[in-house]
Amino acid sequence: MSDLSHRPAEITPAEARLVVQALAQNGGNVSATARALGVTRSKVKRRLRKADAWGISAHGEIQATAARRLETGGKVRRYLLTSAQSNTGIHAGFWGNLRALADHYGAEIMVARIRYNHSEAQVAQEKVNRAAETELWYAPEVEPYLADERVEICPGLIWAGDMNILPTAVTPLSGLDSFTGTASCVFPHPQIALKSIATAPGTEAKFNYTTGAVTLKNYIKRKAGLKAEFHHAFGALLVEVTAQGIWFVRQINATDAGEIYDLNLRVDGGKVTSGHRLEVFTPGDIHGVKLDPEVAETVWGDGGMVDTLRPRHQVLNDVLNFGPRSHHNTFFDLVAALYNKADSVEDEIHDTATILNRMTRPWSKTYVVKSNHDEHLDRWVETADFRRDPFNAGFFLSAAAAKVEAIKRKDDGFDLAAWAFERAGLDPGIRFLSRHVHLEIAGVRHDQHGDLGPNGARGTAANIARTGAKANIGHSHSAAICHGCYQAGLFATLDMGYNRGPSSWSHSAILTYRNGKRAIVTLRAGLWHAWSKNQTTGRKWKSSSQN
Repeated sequence: MSDLSHRPAEITPAEARLVVQALAQNGGNVSATARALGVTRSKVKRRLRKADAWGISAHGEIQATAARRLETGGKVRRYLLTSAQSNTGIHAGFWGNLRALADHYGAEIMVARIRYNHSEAQVAQEKVNRAAETELWYAPEVEPYLADERVEICPGLIWAGDMNILPTAVTPLSGLDSFTGTASCVFPHPQIALKSIATAPGTEAKFNYTTGAVTLKNYIKRKAGLKAEFHHAFGALLVEVTAQGIWFVRQINATDAGEIYDLNLRVDGGKVTSGHRLEVFTPGDIHGVKLDPEVAETVWGDGGMVDTLRPRHQVLNDVLNFGPRSHHNTFFDLVAALYNKADSVEDEIHDTATILNRMTRPWSKTYVVKSNHDEHLDRWVETADFRRDPFNAGFFLSAAAAKVEAIKRKDDGFDLAAWAFERAGLDPGIRFLSRHVHLEIAGVRHDQHGDLGPNGARGTAANIARTGAKANIGHSHSAAICHGCYQAGLFATLDMGYNRGPSSWSHSAILTYRNGKRAIVTLRAGLWHAWSKNQTTGRKWKSSSQN
């Protein structure tokens, strides 16, 4: 077998399989394996890395890994999923707080190991190895919680504990869209990421998640390692499953000191305290009269999500749908609006103002981010011919006159949508943001809708993340976490008429905590997380006068 050392640098699956089998025969001893094959230890390790990437075991590979199914029961089940990097110590503060949170919830902790090969000299950025490479080891604290296998947590959600993605991967979820088929999947990785994946019509969007890690930052001091160190998160993913099998996921992201927030809980120094208010609530795009009634009731109904979390700030995107006279409307859309008695622009604005008023609370500041659908009103006033639309002519002329008057008095801050909503009786406490305003709360920017990207490009979570500032955005209707950018989904109906074919849309919101850490919550079946007892039924929206 000594001719193995003379092969070209490109490693083949056969070579990787041979090394794995030899390692098993030599009791896992790398040095003995190298001697048996007549190659260096470094060559053995390179082939083992390839074997890990290809999923090659000592017994070969015949079919895709099957997932072990967890037992289901007639109660709420909770899991905390995270990862631990090889040859790296635990973050003691975070680990203690995570265990305290697990005890509070009665949650099972599941830790997947991630192998990252490096020497101590590389980590120290030394160019010469002064000592032999250390053997592979993992923090002993995580051993009782190891879950390096594929697990079906519940129908529709898989834990890929057997996946080994390099900790230095910039986009750890790339290339995994169809992994586990249509089921959503959680992958162990030190970076926190979320990707929404379009699924066939009539099915819920698929989500791929990463977890964060319980181990310290330990990377080779080169470009890839330093980038990974920057995006390394001390975190976990909390999974809740109801007795009916409905699952919910949200991110647990700790500070460098290990402090955790989850909903209205704070965990610090191993102690869990409750009653902590949310800093900012960013729901999915509203779209006014298209707001999903079940979502509205769940979130803003009496005793709903907002009343439970009591956010100090609410930041709303795309509050106006502008369906009657959208520039996207076809001739037949206009005919349908006519026969459905839904072709009045002023009526839609009035109905939307009523909806927004029901969202307000006296203990929370509400902001409206300048969004592309709100700007449809501006475009209509600028380009439409009121003489061909007598039904809306009166409102059109009033809006145009208001715009002209603002120009005459050189009011550069005039907002036509704000004027229209104020005219319709909107709560004066709601603040409309211009495209140029800077709204930063808890170290996160909340003033971008997400439709405008850098240098005139169309906005995406990825290109807005590259600006370097932490940001919460909406616009795409698809939840996402890409480095420092969190993207909310949609709170309107998931069938907007124009979205045909596969869809990645979801009823998802962003929660921003006082310490600047964030989580994304997705609503399902009229719930926003798993309850240990039945929720209050028959909730009704509170009007602004009742708050």
